[in-house]
Amino acid sequence: MLKSISTFAALMTALILGAPAGAWAAEPIQLDLGNWAPSTHHIAVNAFEPWKKMVEEKTKGRVKVNVHHGGVLGTSRAVLDDIKGGTYQIGLMVSSYYYDTPLFKLTIGELPFAITGPAVGFKVMAEFIEKHGKDVFEKLNIKNMGVFASEPYVMFSTKPIRRIEDLKGMKLRAAGKAWVPIAKDWGAVPTPMQPEEAYTALERGTLDVMQYGPASAMGFKYYEPASYVTQLNAPTVIGGMIMNKTFYDKLPADLKKLFDEELNPALMNMLTNSYEKGTQEALAKMREAFKARGKGEVIALSPEERAKFVKPTESEWAAWVKEANKRGYPGEAMMADFKAILKKHGLAPPF
Repeated sequence: MLKSISTFAALMTALILGAPAGAWAAEPIQLDLGNWAPSTHHIAVNAFEPWKKMVEEKTKGRVKVNVHHGGVLGTSRAVLDDIKGGTYQIGLMVSSYYYDTPLFKLTIGELPFAITGPAVGFKVMAEFIEKHGKDVFEKLNIKNMGVFASEPYVMFSTKPIRRIEDLKGMKLRAAGKAWVPIAKDWGAVPTPMQPEEAYTALERGTLDVMQYGPASAMGFKYYEPASYVTQLNAPTVIGGMIMNKTFYDKLPADLKKLFDEELNPALMNMLTNSYEKGTQEALAKMREAFKARGKGEVIALSPEERAKFVKPTESEWAAWVKEANKRGYPGEAMMADFKAILKKHGLAPPF
């Protein structure tokens, strides 16, 4: 018996020592993706979860993606610091949340009534960043995985908004720092609000109007406490996926190449397609919900009424140029290029 055990042990030792390098699989690289939106959000369902599967398949298990939904790793306003600090490796940032950083350059895409949709917005911003924004991510010491545009925002309100006068005195979520004066010009009270907190705020009356994309709002269910949806279709928010630079730098060369050339572009396509296709589906579901409840409405503004919302926002285009100049950027040149890019892609700047 002892002889048999000894023989077996000797054979196993020989097999182990004689095995070629790499025969024993290394532990997979752990990649944490922090998503501050709920797991029911369209980008979670249509982008993050499918991308996780793609990464693990394309890397043949060398990279394991752990997707954390619902803000368990950090809030929407903490993404930049969390990624830089290594709390997690990949996150979704909203450029307007970081107005006072080099990401300010990207907020040109959020100017009122500039970009009309995700697909065209993706093209516009890619071209603008190539010309004016490549240094943004270097200065922040983060890896840019790609920048995208959301669907145009609508207004979720607790009372119907059919005219600009209906906004008077209402507490309106300002979509970013630049939208504070716009809210005031519309007669509303600008109210800072993170998406994660808006549902409760609408329920409690500390917020009357939530500006957000219809597809994105389905995951947060804003239409429940705020059952009137006005199709203002502005702004379009510019977001991006960012990666911890140290994590990226430590990746093997072949994996860097795979992320840069295939996986990152695939994620941008998934996000853009999800935003592009989700708007009409979301509005249709909201109409069904309102009909079933006997309360609520999707409101389409007349061209005349929409023009009243557009006109007061002209000053913000000039203010963006002034702020860019103040930061040492060529504001006039950047604006001229942005408008030229808009026109190139079939969009007419409102001013």
